[in-house]
Amino acid sequence: MRTELHSAYVIHRRPYRETSLLLECLSADYGRVGVVARGAARSRNNLRGRVQSFQKYIIAWSGRSELHTLIKLEAMEEPLRLAGEKLFSGFYVNELIMRLTTRHDPNPEVFLAYEQTIRSLAEAMVATETTLRRFEKNLLDACGYGLQLGTEAISGDAIDPQQSYHYVFERGPTPANDAVSGILVSGQTLLALANDNELSELERTEAKKLMRYILHHYIGKRPLASRTLFRRASSPT
Repeated sequence: MRTELHSAYVIHRRPYRETSLLLECLSADYGRVGVVARGAARSRNNLRGRVQSFQKYIIAWSGRSELHTLIKLEAMEEPLRLAGEKLFSGFYVNELIMRLTTRHDPNPEVFLAYEQTIRSLAEAMVATETTLRRFEKNLLDACGYGLQLGTEAISGDAIDPQQSYHYVFERGPTPANDAVSGILVSGQTLLALANDNELSELERTEAKKLMRYILHHYIGKRPLASRTLFRRASSPT
């Protein structure tokens, strides 16, 4: 099978055998696809320096196995420039997609959420923390794990911004005075997430705890490499 050209981003790369690269590409039409760039690891291969993160490409591949063979890769536009905290945030976004998606599962909503997020990081349209929380929410929605943010889990009543809630995995928010376990979060934060508002300092703190609580159930106990890299880079030498 040989595909036509499709827009895609390279979200992960690693050496493959002696001279090749294994690329994980995110495509709107095919979802996440593993392709082998044969010979790309050789120093004289011009493809080696052209494979970058946060760069939109048009790609084509061939083959019927789990791993396909890359036959064309061309940049569609200039790569997005991420540095410092935003670069690590971009790595985090890439890693979440690797952990939450499977190959060959077409999902245009994932592709759109990814593209919007890395552009927001590059252009600093909103605070980085707000961008990441929006991405996590949108990615969960696209993967079928959407959060209940606007109404209470049991009663169905609208969330009160002045009320506190326990958010319970796979149930949603319940009033904090109920005898349930979960992450304590204010109604104000739940509504800010639901409406894609810019998050205040308190809302950022609560939203981050909530998203980590939810994501833990889907990505498991294995630490995220991007978080480890960020901590190491942020630690004084």
